[in-house]
Amino acid sequence: MQPVTRPVLHLHVGAMKTGTTYLQELMVVNRDALAEAGFVFVGPGWSRQVRAVQDLLHLDQHDPQIAALSAGAWDELVAEVRGRRDAASLVSMEFLSFTRRRRMTQVVRDLRGVEVHVVLTVRDVTSTIPAQWQTSITSKRTHTWEEFQAGVQRAASPVWAAHAVRGDTGVREFRRTQDVARMLRTWGRLVPPERLTVVTVPVERRDPDELWQRFATAIGVDPAVATEPPSRSNPSLGHASTELVRRLNVTLEGTLPWDYNRTVKSPLATRFLGNRRAIEERAHLDAATARFAADWNRSTREAIVASGAQVVGDLDDLPVEPAADTLREAAHGPDAAAVLDAARDAWSGLTTLHERRRRRIARLGDQPRPDPVDAPVPDWVGSTGGTDADLDRAVVDLTTLVRTLMRLRREMMELTTDETDDADEPDSA
Repeated sequence: MQPVTRPVLHLHVGAMKTGTTYLQELMVVNRDALAEAGFVFVGPGWSRQVRAVQDLLHLDQHDPQIAALSAGAWDELVAEVRGRRDAASLVSMEFLSFTRRRRMTQVVRDLRGVEVHVVLTVRDVTSTIPAQWQTSITSKRTHTWEEFQAGVQRAASPVWAAHAVRGDTGVREFRRTQDVARMLRTWGRLVPPERLTVVTVPVERRDPDELWQRFATAIGVDPAVATEPPSRSNPSLGHASTELVRRLNVTLEGTLPWDYNRTVKSPLATRFLGNRRAIEERAHLDAATARFAADWNRSTREAIVASGAQVVGDLDDLPVEPAADTLREAAHGPDAAAVLDAARDAWSGLTTLHERRRRRIARLGDQPRPDPVDAPVPDWVGSTGGTDADLDRAVVDLTTLVRTLMRLRREMMELTTDETDDADEPDSA
């Protein structure tokens, strides 16, 4: 391997919901093979990169636990990149796509003298809009699917920022996570067009490796180097499960991100409800949002061309005409019975988690286990179907259980400094 004359950094700043988790997991499990090929995935684990970006962008600094973990992490990452001369560094963190002009000034200063290559993954927003709503809900938001779609449509308004300031979270989430034109302008301040690459996510995902093949081409590594498949996936939630989490968020207002992420975001949403994806319908765009998505794709394609960025993939992956099956008013969202069905799986998973945390506290503290869930199993758990009133009761019962689980986890963490069960879980931004 030939030494490099100056540090080289391949920075993946993919827009949200563009296959970033898949690419990150693939690079983590194949890190040894990538290193042999001259590309080092920075840090002992992906959490190192998460903390560095949280530090840079001051994300979740109101949570003292996250703030403590991320303090100084950006400087440490930069130092590691600067100190490497035997290989190129790889950093992949989608929160970097949130970067604005003020923070970019710091990035430019901190990475002066480093040969930076920026890769931006982009995707048809017909797919990212439902996915972004789901992600926003698992990050404690409470807007309904209908409210989110209405906000997304206002994101094209000349006065969209005024809507965001007035509390329109749909506008804010969409512009923050899907404004590719802004991302290109921002990162174009750091690198020239020849070192700015856009990778399009294939519309048809028949070949699961195609995205990796495109990404590998962008950074200049042989795709065949990665022989191990990702160790885990980032399952999407169906409409009913997402609606259940949304209702829980309303009752969990004021919960710190650290507590929320380690009980609601994961494992409730990721594991327990994620397993239901095959039996639940996803959230569907209404006709107006489908037309908006096609227009937004057109604007994104124009911005990519104007930026002079290199393109790996095909701009036709961003269709500028809505698909025929989307030009209809969406059916009504899930009824109470469907959301209650998700609540039953949530209850089963959370009560199992409760017992697991009780056992761990007893093992760590050498003391009797905390009391079990002593309330009788609610009627709605063992029934089928259900009414709006049943769903309201389910949300109350689940909220009580979630708050108990958060308390148990805090007790557990007081007895150990082992955070391995959290290390690779990104915190909400």
